[in-house]
Amino acid sequence: MKTLSELAATLRQAKDRLALSVVAMSRNSGLTAVTIRGVLAGKNDPRLSTLMTIADQLGLEVVLLPKAVASSIAAKSPAEEEVQSLVAAALAQPGKGQRK
Repeated sequence: MKTLSELAATLRQAKDRLALSVVAMSRNSGLTAVTIRGVLAGKNDPRLSTLMTIADQLGLEVVLLPKAVASSIAAKSPAEEEVQSLVAAALAQPGKGQRK
């Protein structure tokens, strides 16, 4: 994801898949419905804590990946279940995912 609109689209897809309403998300998260709607519309540039809260409501986790790993995953367009194994395999490669 490189833009707020791509982020918003991903969040909306998860929300729709779970059939959650903005009101329910607001009630369960403590965020205002206005804030959630703005993030889901791609109009708000959310704080990290807001993004983490929305992601949690949607059963998602905010994760930072090396660009090479993210590009590899995006290029293969894997099914959701495959993402974890692709990330694990990429990080297991020598020199990948290791701190210097």
